[in-house]
Amino acid sequence: MPMWCNWQPRMSKKHMRKRLGSTPGIGTNNNKMETVNKINVNEVKKELMKSKVNAKFSHYVSGNLYYTVELADGVYQFPISTVDIYEKVDEQFDGTDKIIQEYSLSTDLGTTSFYNEMRGSELNRWITKTIEKDEFIKIS
Repeated sequence: MPMWCNWQPRMSKKHMRKRLGSTPGIGTNNNKMETVNKINVNEVKKELMKSKVNAKFSHYVSGNLYYTVELADGVYQFPISTVDIYEKVDEQFDGTDKIIQEYSLSTDLGTTSFYNEMRGSELNRWITKTIEKDEFIKIS
């Protein structure tokens, strides 16, 4: 457990769930922890299902489709990776190893069709992943 984290191991699961909405910040004063608000995945999913908001294609850069979605508290942008990168070690004749990067279409996409505008709830799978990776970014 990181040093800046003041969570106690004996804390019950019920209390741990209550704390999932915020995470301790790195900057501390007098052992007081600052909290940084994290986006709640379930709240975003609920809002997308209830309001039937459309996600709009923004742009494509470096193997990522970028979509924007307008929620009650602002406009958010998130990437959808279309490429998987694998590193392969290739043994050379002189006994050295050379690392080669191989690219392939992302297996996560399957046969999904992506459109200029589509219901945000259809992209819940990727929105969840980007929230967990802190890539779901508020742009306005």
